[in-house]
Amino acid sequence: MSTTTSDYLRDVKPGRTDWKVKIRIIRQWRIVTRTGQVFKGFNLLLLDSKNCRMHAFVPGSLADKISRMFTVGKLYILKNFQVKEYTEQDKFRVIHMNRQIIFTADTKLKALDENEIHIPGNMFDLYEFADLKKMATQTLYLTDVIGILHKKEKLNIYEKDGKQQVNIKFKLTDGRKKINVTFWDTLAEEFEGEITGNLEQPIIIIIASARVSSWKDEIHICNYSPTQFYINYDHHSVVKLRKMLKEPNFSTHQFSNTKKPSPICTISEIKTLGKEFVQEQVVCKGKVKFVEETKKWRKDFCTSCYSETETQNNEQYCNYCKRSVPHPLKRFHVSIVASDESGGIELILKDREVRTLLGKNVEEVENEEDSFPTCIKNLKGMDYSFKVLITEDNVLKRDFDYVVTNIVVGWEFQQEIQQEQSSLQNTQSVATEPSGSSYHLDNMSQHLQS
Repeated sequence: MSTTTSDYLRDVKPGRTDWKVKIRIIRQWRIVTRTGQVFKGFNLLLLDSKNCRMHAFVPGSLADKISRMFTVGKLYILKNFQVKEYTEQDKFRVIHMNRQIIFTADTKLKALDENEIHIPGNMFDLYEFADLKKMATQTLYLTDVIGILHKKEKLNIYEKDGKQQVNIKFKLTDGRKKINVTFWDTLAEEFEGEITGNLEQPIIIIIASARVSSWKDEIHICNYSPTQFYINYDHHSVVKLRKMLKEPNFSTHQFSNTKKPSPICTISEIKTLGKEFVQEQVVCKGKVKFVEETKKWRKDFCTSCYSETETQNNEQYCNYCKRSVPHPLKRFHVSIVASDESGGIELILKDREVRTLLGKNVEEVENEEDSFPTCIKNLKGMDYSFKVLITEDNVLKRDFDYVVTNIVVGWEFQQEIQQEQSSLQNTQSVATEPSGSSYHLDNMSQHLQS
């Protein structure tokens, strides 16, 4: 292992240029305008050993020189560069970061051997299909998604305003929902060329840095300049999804056109749900009464397989990979107690949900004293709507620790109230409630006030 002192991407900031980081270059792209103009300068996506990604820009004046210095996918020491804050005009960013690297005439790249440092081959920030509706309302970030190819149309070539247009349309499913995808121009042709080979079935696709929009209450994804696709990619998320395909109920979800709403429950009702709710999600509302202040508010995960690591000889060790993990990926794991007037419930907030509330990752809230973060303490006393996963242990073993899969401040499920109420009232395992389209919202409001 290399002992050369270097910085980490998370630490670089404006004000100096003598930075030195060890990185893997995981993606390259050029900006293409709507008129088809391709800029000479190009962009890179970098990844370091702490699983931090960062966008880098190479100006056109340096493009020829720098392009001869690297190969996408390889490891390098990157030295002597500027760091620039994004501006309000910098829309559709590929990562959730407020700054980027700018190459200069002094910037150097030196190749590293694979055994000098461990940096994963790639990294994605994959969003659940259920979360894409929120991403469709903003223009600041692009989005990574994964899904199973459900239906693909033929490559469509036509003329518009005297110019040839090319696109290809297909659908992805996660087993419950479907989303519409359209690739345009060169990416459409590349996709058509790669999807026609002898591929393992079903085909699983990761789309990185896609633009998400919504039309007629349907999610649509299309490509942007940084967008890339990965077919049956060697990544833990693909392995996990392929395992899910073997589950007995997956195929019935996969091609269902009927949207199954999440029923709205009181907290006491959640604890009495029957086995028909296993692996289903329900919605409840409550006030956070208690936040468990423990050192276990974060967990460490392997940067290769993303399994949780354990401490051995004062180092983090992955039992799956059988190796030490010097810079594990840190993720939130916060335990809280929420309550309404019917009772209390123990909930686990994982990384995505806590990041959604705080707008920060673990590294940004850690402090030198290693005490419990104040921003997490401040969740206490707040009112939230929770979407909760019901597991087999919750139902059969009466394990009352529930995992939250989505969380919003206040009440944000109003558009589905009537459908969700109907689903709840027609379920025998849930106590019968009075009729009326506003009952559950009004009842939850009373719990909040009390």
